[in-house]
Amino acid sequence: MDYPNSGAIFTSTQKKFEKSPDMWGDIKIEKAYLLELIEKDQGESSVTVKLSGWLRKDKNGNRMVSLKVDTYQGGAAVTSSAKDPWDD
Repeated sequence: MDYPNSGAIFTSTQKKFEKSPDMWGDIKIEKAYLLELIEKDQGESSVTVKLSGWLRKDKNGNRMVSLKVDTYQGGAAVTSSAKDPWDD
């Protein structure tokens, strides 16, 4: 990934076992932001990283979810009455 705080998750096309993951991918997080999260959650046993996702298709037409680390702090939530994005 060339964009910090972003990534993608793809549908697995080579499931070898029933328990193999349905999707795979990665996300690249800037060290400074990760350290900020760790500092904020001191005393906790884990750190929560909020993600946002967009349904897309890769260059071969395969479905994927484009991911971005949600660094937004505050503001009103927007609700959508749109159809389920997985429905074609």
